[in-house]
Amino acid sequence: MKFNLDRLRDPNIAESFKTTVGGKFAPLLTLEEDHSAELLTAKFNKVRIESANETLGNVRRKTQRWVTNEIMDMCNKRRELKKNKTTHIGTTEHREINCKIRKSMNQDKEDWIGKQCTEIEEKLEKNNSRRAFQIVKDLTKPKRARVSTIQDEAGNCLTEEEDVLKRWTEYCSDLYNYQTNGNPSVTSCHKSSNNDDFPVQREEVEEAIRSLNHGKAAGVDNIPAELIKHGGQTVTNILTSICNKIWQTGEWPTPWTQSLIITLHKKGNLQQCQTAERLALSATQAK
Repeated sequence: MKFNLDRLRDPNIAESFKTTVGGKFAPLLTLEEDHSAELLTAKFNKVRIESANETLGNVRRKTQRWVTNEIMDMCNKRRELKKNKTTHIGTTEHREINCKIRKSMNQDKEDWIGKQCTEIEEKLEKNNSRRAFQIVKDLTKPKRARVSTIQDEAGNCLTEEEDVLKRWTEYCSDLYNYQTNGNPSVTSCHKSSNNDDFPVQREEVEEAIRSLNHGKAAGVDNIPAELIKHGGQTVTNILTSICNKIWQTGEWPTPWTQSLIITLHKKGNLQQCQTAERLALSATQAK
């Protein structure tokens, strides 16, 4: 699920989102002292997601660039009609809209390709060959096949999803579980104290929010930076409270201790777990 963050560019919608967040957080602010950092973070994430669904909506995921919103609407209707295929009328309606979708997709694909060709001709006439060849490249480059198998340390192929996930877990654990030989005098500093009533200042949280970059992928909580930056003073207050609870108790909320690792192939064998650094090291050793 991906939120339509482009709508936040509209000042009215951005203000509506901020108001919705503030209204939902009002009862939470009065009880924040009674909640742990874990529970407060869970409620915090829930409120932001609910507010985003109400004011922003979700982005429709398109597998092909020529698919229009009208086709997406028909696909949604077909999905609903599929539930009624047990009746003769439901089956007929489902067949009709299925044929209509197929015809619309073929026509829209032809129209889209025609527009791309027209744009290529226009760019060449204006001596913008770089853009013209980029369009040609996008139209003709083959899709990369998705590899569903991977090799273990012994070179055996793993095909089951559970085994593949376990192999990546082993590889990442080995990759990031290393020992550093630093200067002992640096690590032998005095222990910090967390006995302050309010060790984390609100200004620090505001500065951290301002430093967030737009367009970054969301984490395991599915909350992008835009929902934090447009949340207003209420979001700042809640985050300040959460940070102080973490400081005082030493207990981190579970979503803040988790991360997503997405494997993106660059070069080499698709079935081997390896980073660019290890791939370069293997090539050097082979020489």
